Amino acid sequence: MKKNITKKRFSLILLTILTSVFLSCGFDEDEGIFKSIRNEVALDEAKIYGTINSIVRYQLDGVENIFVENGKIYNRVASIDKDTDGNDVSTFEESAAYQKLDWNTFTKPSGKVYALGSDSTYLYALSIVFEDDDDGYNTATTRSLFCYDGSSWTEIWSTSYSSSYEAYLFCTNAPKNENREAYFRYGTAVWQLNGTTSLSDDNAMTTGDTDNSTSPTTGVNSCTKLGSTTYFSSSEAMISNETSSSDATFIYYASGDCVYYTPDGSTWTAVDLDCDTIVSLAVTSDYLLAGTDGGIVHTTWSSEGIPASGNASFSTNASSTLSSYYEILQVLAVDPSLSETAGTLFASTDTSSSSASLKNVGLWGYFASKGKWNRE
Repeated sequence: MKKNITKKRFSLILLTILTSVFLSCGFDEDEGIFKSIRNEVALDEAKIYGTINSIVRYQLDGVENIFVENGKIYNRVASIDKDTDGNDVSTFEESAAYQKLDWNTFTKPSGKVYALGSDSTYLYALSIVFEDDDDGYNTATTRSLFCYDGSSWTEIWSTSYSSSYEAYLFCTNAPKNENREAYFRYGTAVWQLNGTTSLSDDNAMTTGDTDNSTSPTTGVNSCTKLGSTTYFSSSEAMISNETSSSDATFIYYASGDCVYYTPDGSTWTAVDLDCDTIVSLAVTSDYLLAGTDGGIVHTTWSSEGIPASGNASFSTNASSTLSSYYEILQVLAVDPSLSETAGTLFASTDTSSSSASLKNVGLWGYFASKGKWNRE
């Protein structure tokens, strides 16, 4: 009998402790453990996992596609209005159409592809070739840049691998196909890519000293378009508020936890998002999304084109899936004219904490019809 009383007392104590913990988290709609529970979703098995450095737009046979890489290359139709056969889709919930909008393995050039870029005509891939050395270790031997012309890959640059030189493939990634341009930096040399034209010292760009301007510096990592003018930044994240139907009226770049914006490319104004270091940006009609080295955040627009300071709570499960355990390497809004919850979004993750799960490193997607982020 005494033993039973002890069990009952233990159960009561445990219940009291758990109740206290739950109450300390609060029942507020925007905070606490209950929000995480409400927003939780059964995670799909990842089809595209591992480090993904690029999520780029490219028109394949005249159809808008999204391309990603993780050593291999994957693509899918970007539009939620047409399936891969070109048939109109009235709602994204139509299962047959949804199945046709899945990711496909795309032919790749030699080596392990770790970056993609695109312009209005061509897709580009940066890869590293690994070979076994005399001791049987898999060693990087060659770094190569390739161009896809719609039918096949052509090598346009190659050199022996050296960890002493940085190699960056980046592009404007504009919603308007005519505003897409691609660039490559190796060390301090920079080229604008031009299809299958090989890179040489003779066709390298002239670099300038002023960052976030119309000339690339020797440390350029990103770029975007404002009207007919291309701007370059050493920041990992530079973007405009262009949509497929409207020209950009503002451009943005990130530095630390601040976003800088300008309507004319001359005077830049900083807004502090009060977050970890920002490494990627995406524009929607109601929020500016920022991927950081400690999760994803977003902020509203204080007025047209101008982001508000600080960051806001998510109405989706973004903060619990793209959490502080992960670096959000890339984030893309397929249609920036739509609101955050009405559009299609993609993001890629890497670990930033020992608490992170490798199962969650890879590509994530948000679809309006589902209303949740999930592994792709």
